[in-house]
Amino acid sequence: HLGDPHPLAPARVVCSSTCYRAETDTGREPWGLYRVHQFTKVEMFGVTAAESGTESEALLDEFLALQKEMFSELGLHYRVLDMPTEELGLPAYRKFDIEAWMPGRDKYGEVRATGGEEIPQGGDK
Repeated sequence: HLGDPHPLAPARVVCSSTCYRAETDTGREPWGLYRVHQFTKVEMFGVTAAESGTESEALLDEFLALQKEMFSELGLHYRVLDMPTEELGLPAYRKFDIEAWMPGRDKYGEVRATGGEEIPQGGDK
C-alpha cells in the first residue's frame, strides 16, 4: 500500500459493547421488558474514501445486505424501514431501522439500526 492515500479504505470493524440507557420500559408492555437499562450490542463500523462520491452509500448497502442475510438465515420475520430525514441526527445522511416480528408483543420491534454518516476530514469543505 505504499503511496496509497487510503491504505485501509474501505475499513470494516465489528465490536461488542455493554451499553446503558437512562430510560427503560415505561410499563406499557403487557409483560416482560422490551427496553432495558443495560444491554450488550454488536456494532459494525466502516470507513471509506470519498474519491467517487459513491463509496459511503455502497458500504451502507453492503452492511444492510449483510444484516438482512443474517435475519433471513435465522428465520426471523423482519421488515426494513427507510427512515425519513426528520428522524436522522447529524451527520447522518440515511438510516434504516430493521424491525423483527415479536410474537410476545404481537407487533414488530426494532432490532437493528444501520445508517450512513459523512464526516468531512480536515481540509474538506
